[in-house]
Amino acid sequence: MIAANATVFDVSLPLSPDLCVWHGGPAIQVDPASWISAGSVANVSRLTCASHTGTHVDAPWHFVDDGKKLDQISPQRWSGRCWVVAFADDVIRIEPDRLDDAGIPDGTERLILKTSNSRFWNQHPLRITDGYVGLSPEAVQWVIERGIGLVGSGYLSIDSYQGPGHLTHLVLLGNEILILEGLTLSEVTPGAYVLLCLRLRLTVGDGAPARALPARP
Repeated sequence: MIAANATVFDVSLPLSPDLCVWHGGPAIQVDPASWISAGSVANVSRLTCASHTGTHVDAPWHFVDDGKKLDQISPQRWSGRCWVVAFADDVIRIEPDRLDDAGIPDGTERLILKTSNSRFWNQHPLRITDGYVGLSPEAVQWVIERGIGLVGSGYLSIDSYQGPGHLTHLVLLGNEILILEGLTLSEVTPGAYVLLCLRLRLTVGDGAPARALPARP
């Protein structure tokens, strides 16, 4: 799928206790289960986190109670050709007219949204930030009409800040459009890529942490 001479970008957030989590979510914990220095034969860590921690995927069942669960979705849907589109830093919400003007090619199957959200991952310490850029529910209709099957976001939620009722999630997932959230896209330029998205093979059906690797020749 990815050529041997391709340039591969790791757009996944590093998982550690320093990484911020969504409002009310459990903090990431990495605790020693056994340490060689304490007399054990191997170093083993115990990882505790939510299924929607860091870079992660959303299955329809996340917001749609009769929607498909993670293990009902083919792995091929998460990976393949994708298009990265960049928006100016003054865009605070992605509306249909922004998508019209973005030069997204016909036939795009997976769409990655690069916005000013990228700057938030340079904060120290990392924290959940108000005012991040999201996709409006009206723009979701644009996505549906063009047959796009996956949308990726550079923040922990694809909904717009203060968007009512998680409508963007509801409409995307209600139409079986997959969501990839928590991408760090500052080093990625707009254009065509091949996306390798490997989510944990959890039997829990709502979502899972993932490693996302777009590549281009």
